[in-house]
Amino acid sequence: MRNFTFNILVSLAAAFPLAVAQSDCVYDVQSPPFHLKLTSDDARLNGTTLVSVHAGPPFRQLISDAWLKDANPDYNQSAISVNFYYNTTSTNDPNRYCLPGKLHWAPEQSWPSVFGIISSLASNVQPVEVSPMQGDGSGVQFDEVGKLFQRARSYSPVKQEEEGFNLNYYKWFICATYYGTGYRYGDALTWVAGGEPDGKNCRAVNVTREWV
Repeated sequence: MRNFTFNILVSLAAAFPLAVAQSDCVYDVQSPPFHLKLTSDDARLNGTTLVSVHAGPPFRQLISDAWLKDANPDYNQSAISVNFYYNTTSTNDPNRYCLPGKLHWAPEQSWPSVFGIISSLASNVQPVEVSPMQGDGSGVQFDEVGKLFQRARSYSPVKQEEEGFNLNYYKWFICATYYGTGYRYGDALTWVAGGEPDGKNCRAVNVTREWV
């Protein structure tokens, strides 16, 4: 028991500098604006654009503009944002464990809302939430062709042996969601944690950066 407790304390002590260092990161380099385009086997979604829509202050979800056009043709266009930005840090200090970047729906200086994933024990479908409550967000990145991905570790020994320890994942789906107390969106961007999505009307998509 003593050895177990000692090992836990050592692990926490090692993690603490990482948390402190990351909190000191300043994401002071902002990209030009871009759109987030969807590609999918679903012809209705293929080629559409993600927009951020109101999901209760100060939260937003990312929705395919196809749903807005079909379900809400009179939707207030001033309440959505089509442009996105990616903030990176100019810090080159190797002792600082900064994220590769942070995805925003609006310029950092005007509204610091960060892209994050809402996890749940009840479902493997995890909606995307954009809000100031996300802190550093989920640390999404863009690959060499502009596709959005997350880099993650697998805690499954089988996965580690077959696929490696730290890999790029592209598990994006468009699903119907019910957010908060009354925000129903038919085509919302989600992340599927594993296996086939158990959500309603889920279709696999790729999300690609397209410069404005």
